[in-house]
Amino acid sequence: MRSPLDVLRRRRRAAGGDEADAPGIAAVSDQRAARLLALAVRPLERGHARVVVLAADQPTWLVDAVRAASRSPRVTVLDPAVGPAGLHVELAARGPLDLLVDLTEDPAEVRAERARATLLHLRPHGVLVVADAARGGGAELVAQLDEALRAALAPDQAGLDHHQRFWGRAVDTVTVRDGHVAITNRLRAFAQLREEQAADYLRLRGADAGAVLAERPGTVVDNPAPILASEHDDATTYATHFEAPPMQLREYRDVVCWPGQVVTQGHVLLPETYRHGARAKLGNRFLDDLAFDFGRPSTDARPEALEGTYFHLDSEFRGHFGHALTEQIARLWAWPEAKRRHPDLKALMLTNRKRTTVAGWEHRLYQAAGVAPEDLVLAERPVRVERLLAGTPMFTQPEYVHADITEVYRRIGDDLAAEAPDKAYPERIFCSRRNDKRSCHNTPDVEAFFAERGFEVVYPEDHPLAEQVQMFRSATELAGFGGSAMFTMAFVPEPKRVFLVSSENYRAQNEALMAAVLGHQLNVAWCRPDKTRAAGYKGREAMHSQFTFDPDREGRFLAGLLD
Repeated sequence: MRSPLDVLRRRRRAAGGDEADAPGIAAVSDQRAARLLALAVRPLERGHARVVVLAADQPTWLVDAVRAASRSPRVTVLDPAVGPAGLHVELAARGPLDLLVDLTEDPAEVRAERARATLLHLRPHGVLVVADAARGGGAELVAQLDEALRAALAPDQAGLDHHQRFWGRAVDTVTVRDGHVAITNRLRAFAQLREEQAADYLRLRGADAGAVLAERPGTVVDNPAPILASEHDDATTYATHFEAPPMQLREYRDVVCWPGQVVTQGHVLLPETYRHGARAKLGNRFLDDLAFDFGRPSTDARPEALEGTYFHLDSEFRGHFGHALTEQIARLWAWPEAKRRHPDLKALMLTNRKRTTVAGWEHRLYQAAGVAPEDLVLAERPVRVERLLAGTPMFTQPEYVHADITEVYRRIGDDLAAEAPDKAYPERIFCSRRNDKRSCHNTPDVEAFFAERGFEVVYPEDHPLAEQVQMFRSATELAGFGGSAMFTMAFVPEPKRVFLVSSENYRAQNEALMAAVLGHQLNVAWCRPDKTRAAGYKGREAMHSQFTFDPDREGRFLAGLLD
């Protein structure tokens, strides 16, 4: 009967290998270790293999065996007691792994779920070994693997949900021997990092990866003014209380910036990738979503080298006015400090599918925030950046707004208003819209309703940015269709009464965050959409549905406030 060491030698000879390449293989004397390592021949053939052992105690017997069986491996022992989120960061900082061994005595269902959660921390052909899988009953692990096999063999792949398809693609081979289970990963994946995990990740990676350069404490914002809303069937409730996390200015070394805000370092998707970084499930439309904590860039274009130091200012929707006023300027609180540290600093953005140049309003907006036009750099393809600085966004709807964003709003607003023409501006304005997306069927009726009450109907995009700001600042009351046309209210430092006409399907709360931090008083007229959520519509189809203003319902509500 062959020993596990004989199996190792036979497989290596069959692969054309030379035992002289790994002189320690023959020295593995501990049979427990040999049985485990027999399941991971290929990963151990790599020089400097990255190996992680999950155990509550230090398993010297296995660590020594790995060091004997592989050339200069990097072996780390981690205690899963740090929890799933903590373990994810630990593995992300050390990956991609060649071998991951679960030696824990946790219940079978815990180890089964952990196997699924950690498999993609392995590089393709990397191996996850669950030791003594039968301990406590291996049914849970078998069920996970059975799901993977069923998904891989399903004739109707379209009938599977997204993560079932991933699991079917991820599991390459499964080997059961001596009570251990070895799962080989097939996919190349990037581990997603959340904002609150960035500091730990950089600490674990060390100075070569980057560092946290500065930090501001979190804040609590409460809108002092009440929010009034009309009668509605299925509208969201605007929040008035927001708790923002600490803000960080971070520096990364040797990262790749991809179109659509995606930023990677090695096999990690950095927090800068996500415009909704506080949500439970992270996402970006420029990524292939592989699993709950994993994705990968949807393009495999080869990045070009970009020497120097850059500030990350890109967006998943770069060139869109609304996203610039909510998501991009929310990071510019960190620009002055970053520029002080690196006087040659440039702000980096990338082209995307629709916008291949920087618009004039973008130049002017960022100039007002302190970014000179000559400091804006637009890359046309993925770039490997020597040093990248980035700031935590102070505005992430609907989760939070940081109190200090008013400094950014004031700086931009004052700079723009200073160049506005000196003329009379209307006391009341109604911001209408021409866009077919999320449009109102009876827009002329809405415009007439507000015009009869002394509001001047305006289309903000018809006016230079500076004039828009002064128009909003000069008005005593602001009104308009909910959305980006109203976002200039961020540059109005004195509290105003604000009236929004919006579809019940429009769940974004941008105006609520702006109102809370500036003290504006919101009044929302909710209108019935064509495609209701009650009828089964959801996602973008529901949000972009057209709607109708009801004079008897929304009109009565607004008239009671305005007349």
